[in-house]
Amino acid sequence: MTDPADPVLLFDEDGRMFVLHDPALASELIESEGEFLEGYDGRGRPVRARGEPGQVDLALVTTEAHGDELRARVERYYSVFAARHPTRIPPQQADLVAFIRAVADDWVEE
Repeated sequence: MTDPADPVLLFDEDGRMFVLHDPALASELIESEGEFLEGYDGRGRPVRARGEPGQVDLALVTTEAHGDELRARVERYYSVFAARHPTRIPPQQADLVAFIRAVADDWVEE
C-alpha cells in the first residue's frame, strides 16, 4: 500500500479539524494512536495513526476514496467550529482532490 498523500485532514471526537501538510511529520504532531477519530489523506482515503507514542505514523486504511464521508465531516466542522466564516460554507470544488487542497488552504487553527 502507498503512503498517504498530503495534505491530511484529521478530525477529533468533537469534530474539530486539523491539517497535516506533511504526513511524514505525524510523529511530531500526533502523540498516540487514539489522538484523532478520523483522518483522510489528500486523495480522500481514510488514514489511521499507528505506532508507539513519539513514533506515530499514518497509514492508509484503504486505497478507496471516501469522499462523501470526508465532505460530511468538513461540512460539520464548518457549521460548528468555523466561526471566522460568516457563511460557514466550506469550499465547493466538485473534484475531491481540489476540495481537500482548498479546505487545507482555508483552514486556520481556531
